[in-house]
Amino acid sequence: MKFRKLSFQKKIYLSCITINLIFLSVCSALFYHYTTKTLKQNMHDTVSSSTSTLSKNFDALLSNADNVLKELQTTPSLLSESKRITQSPSNYFPAHVPASTVFQNAFRNVLLSQDFNGSLIYVSNYYDNVGVSSTKTGVHNYVQKEKLKEQKVLSQLLEDIKYIEYILPHRDFWGQNETVVSVVRAMRDTYQHYGILELDLNISMLTDLLNDYENPESYSITLLDEDKKLVYTNALNMDKAAFYAAFQTATDKNTEIFSPDDLQLSCYVESPLTGWTFILSTSAAGYLQSINRLLLMTMAIFLALFAVISIFLYLVTKQLTKPLKQLTTQLNHLKPGRNIKISEISSDNEITMLTNAVQAFLAEIYDQNQRLTEERKRTLEAHYDALESQLNPHFLYNTLSVIGMTGLSDGNTTVSTMCSELASLLRYSLSHTGQSVLLEQEIAKASSYLYIMKMRYEEDLTYEWDLDSSLNSIPVPKLILQPLLENCFQHGFQQTEQEILPPWIIKIRSSHDEDYWYLSVSNNGADFKEEKLHLLYQRIRQFNLPDYNANNSSDLILRQGYGLENTILRLNIYYHGKEFFQVSKPDSGWTAITIGGPLKPMELFTRNYI
Repeated sequence: MKFRKLSFQKKIYLSCITINLIFLSVCSALFYHYTTKTLKQNMHDTVSSSTSTLSKNFDALLSNADNVLKELQTTPSLLSESKRITQSPSNYFPAHVPASTVFQNAFRNVLLSQDFNGSLIYVSNYYDNVGVSSTKTGVHNYVQKEKLKEQKVLSQLLEDIKYIEYILPHRDFWGQNETVVSVVRAMRDTYQHYGILELDLNISMLTDLLNDYENPESYSITLLDEDKKLVYTNALNMDKAAFYAAFQTATDKNTEIFSPDDLQLSCYVESPLTGWTFILSTSAAGYLQSINRLLLMTMAIFLALFAVISIFLYLVTKQLTKPLKQLTTQLNHLKPGRNIKISEISSDNEITMLTNAVQAFLAEIYDQNQRLTEERKRTLEAHYDALESQLNPHFLYNTLSVIGMTGLSDGNTTVSTMCSELASLLRYSLSHTGQSVLLEQEIAKASSYLYIMKMRYEEDLTYEWDLDSSLNSIPVPKLILQPLLENCFQHGFQQTEQEILPPWIIKIRSSHDEDYWYLSVSNNGADFKEEKLHLLYQRIRQFNLPDYNANNSSDLILRQGYGLENTILRLNIYYHGKEFFQVSKPDSGWTAITIGGPLKPMELFTRNYI
């Protein structure tokens, strides 16, 4: 109720502000959603790219270590010393300093040249061992054979290794108490192996892979074995159960990105070299900060735009009322038609007053159109009746001529029958003025006409009926079939240019499809002349109901003929231009004229069906 009492300007202003508020809210929500989705996708892409890069670097490091072991494996001096080792209860190398020196020098050169952080050890088939470390001392303590035999992993390697093995992070076998990743190759020639070469890389190398990142402390690396079991992580305070459950969910959904918790984002890659699963995890704190900044920025933009648009709408609505008031003042000085009374058009709202005035003008225009339409209807009805009445003298003249000739030639009771048929035709012609008739009635009266013509021409004339009884109750204009029959005699059988010899045959057929009914009259007389057919179509096109002008209707009637043209024009009026008319030659030597109309025609003017 309070809103209704507001001024027009305030109503417009508040409505526009409401629409503006809804529009800006929707746009801001879409912008925030899209940008958030983009930031999240960018973060996913970054983590995925970083994981792939680090995994490849890790594999490259292991592959480089394998290449180093390949070179040592084929070094003749090392292979020669390996072959000299025999089974004994004590370690071979402390007692054979030259052999120990050969291995240590070769190992030390490799560690220094490749800058490996770790140890390089040789273990014979009998657990004899020698090695060096990348520490400052570079000394690798000899380990007693009995202690090495207790290392199940090492024992299995000595028994089963063929070429290369990669060992996940584990405690080293040499008592250094360090976590290492090992690359192991067999020391062998073509026929047999003589122990293993093991390169232990300190687990700190995984952290070193992150040194190129801006905040390496924000990342952590986790490794899973071939069976997807967690074997190593450098993440502090990790909830391993929750982490592994999130990983399992990601693998089930076939997605490489997963979130163990709200503050962490992880991505995994399976190494094609080792079969291990490499997982890189990063803190989502930066992403959350970006989201918060985005939210604040979106709100600031929303408020700024809302303020600017609100001021703009206020100025626009204020200026809008000025021309409306001027237009209202001008309406008071207009001199409208008799249906408008300015004194009755009053309102506190300029738009309401303007609307009422325009509606009053439209009402007057509508009334004038109604009057014009009524006048046009009456003109068309008069034209319709005039076209019908033109048939009667023409038909009466022809019929009387036929009866006279028949009576003079026969002098029998046939004349009485013909007079009876004529009386029926005259009653039919003079009745139902301005009304429709049933197609059944039209066909019955046409049969009377054909009977008279049969009496006139006797054996020279034959006619056939092929009627669809379902069309008997179709309402049609009166006297539409008889002109088609007359056309057979005037233009088909009785041409002045050429002699048409009997027998003369007329076929009358009625039919229908889904939308139209059809009445066809065909004869075996002369063809319909092309120039007359062209003239007929031209005059029918001239009489176009929507463009009909009552001012030249009398001239149009004078230029129309009788018979066929009259019939087509009446069908045009009756069906509002939806009539059917066609002249065709369905068979050789035959001419067919077909008329028709809609099965369910709209009501025309004020005429009623019988």
